[in-house]
Amino acid sequence: MGDPKNCVEAVREELGRLPEGEDLRGALTRVCDLISDASGCESVGIRWHAGEEYPYYVTRGFGRDFLVIEGPLCARDAAGLLVRLRDGTPQLACMCGAVIQGRVDRELPYISPRGSFWTNGTSDLLQSSPPNRDGFYTRNYCNAVGYESVALIPLRAGGQTLGILQLNSRTPGLFTEEELSHYEEAADEIAAALVLRLRDDAAGAR
Repeated sequence: MGDPKNCVEAVREELGRLPEGEDLRGALTRVCDLISDASGCESVGIRWHAGEEYPYYVTRGFGRDFLVIEGPLCARDAAGLLVRLRDGTPQLACMCGAVIQGRVDRELPYISPRGSFWTNGTSDLLQSSPPNRDGFYTRNYCNAVGYESVALIPLRAGGQTLGILQLNSRTPGLFTEEELSHYEEAADEIAAALVLRLRDDAAGAR
């Protein structure tokens, strides 16, 4: 494992090459590698908004079945229609959706002051303080496939949450509060780079 604090600077340096024409997906894939090495998490992904969904933009270590099952976040009813909140926005499923939509209670021990979800043991969490009991609908697929250490960190820019940085490992006990704060810093760098590069790409396509 590397140093989470040094990881932030490495992520910043990697993303700093984007204005020079670096490939965005390639750069973010390398960012996932940096975060994986620093955290010890074998699986890292970046979700980013696309219309009303938040698909994975880049990933490392997640299997194909995981990406197919966990990829879509928009909740659907028995007829296959989108379930919407009172304001008309789609209800996003699972803990990823709760973090993106800010439907989290920051007083809970597994929610950080910045609204990230994190746990060093999904099995223990589901037994001792299941999120479903606390008002979050979770699919629990991460736990079903053996992931124990999980962090879901919002990617925010301009006052909006536009995606998630996701860290998963089958090894329990990989996070501390201090380390999580460094990954939250890295998430800020990722969100700023994505907004800037995608905006510039859109302007250049006009």
